[in-house]
Amino acid sequence: MTKKLENDFVENLDQTRSISSKFVVVDKYIKKSLNGRYYISLVFSDRTGRINGRMFPKKNAENILESIDVGGVCRLEGNVNEFPQGSGNFNVIVNNIVGLSEGEYDLDDFVVASQRDKDELVGEVRQLIKSVENQDLKKLLRSFFCDKDFAEKFYTAPAARFHHHNYLSGLLEHTVEVLKISMTLCELFPELDSDMLYTGVMLHDIGKIQTYKYDLTHIEFSEKGMLLDHIFISSDMVKEKIKALEIPEEISDKLLHMILSHHGDVSNGWGSTIDPKTPEAVALHYADNVDARVKDILQNGVKR
Repeated sequence: MTKKLENDFVENLDQTRSISSKFVVVDKYIKKSLNGRYYISLVFSDRTGRINGRMFPKKNAENILESIDVGGVCRLEGNVNEFPQGSGNFNVIVNNIVGLSEGEYDLDDFVVASQRDKDELVGEVRQLIKSVENQDLKKLLRSFFCDKDFAEKFYTAPAARFHHHNYLSGLLEHTVEVLKISMTLCELFPELDSDMLYTGVMLHDIGKIQTYKYDLTHIEFSEKGMLLDHIFISSDMVKEKIKALEIPEEISDKLLHMILSHHGDVSNGWGSTIDPKTPEAVALHYADNVDARVKDILQNGVKR
């Protein structure tokens, strides 16, 4: 085993060795092994990524679990372990974990945010809204993005708890990326209603500003997010604005259909309440899925 390194980051935990490092506790569970022994399953993170951990206390596993603060920064000592052997998947066998107070760590080591220029991304949103020719759709987009409170939340929110774009301003980054993919689709298929597609892109995930609660180091589901999910919340937010603005039904039905079907066929089990049936709904689904899947692998590595 190689020499223990102090204060190393997740991105470097790719070989068997001992560590003493600081991480945010993202999640914690009690689990039972095949031999009947209880252990603690943990998820840790820093600004470079996430890693799973396991702790095998000789007794009082539940008391130890209770003492671990989800969302708090801790110092852990343990051994980096490849499991299964040869898989390239590393986790940490935790020997000791101690919660830290402010002043005992540098917050910049743990804040995960989009690496894209935020002002540039916001500029893309504003340019898109300006380019929309359908006045009803433009009015709808402005009712959201010209609202200072909504815009601030949208530009800061993560796009997920796990998987893709799960960091501050991840929702903004994801939306602009889906928009770019959709623009290419409109070049390939000029028959698409670009105003309708781009509006669907901009609004399909807006419910995520209510789906998650988060701070600088931790993302978790809000109670509303757990009960309703972002697809319903997004649709409900848009429907409320549509009613207030008196958007024509032939426009509102197509737009709400895009939002409700953007996770693809109902049979996928990904949350859509109806299969995508219009060209714009199909385009949104695949643009959204491509961005999410590619980003997930870029962030978290090849699935094994």
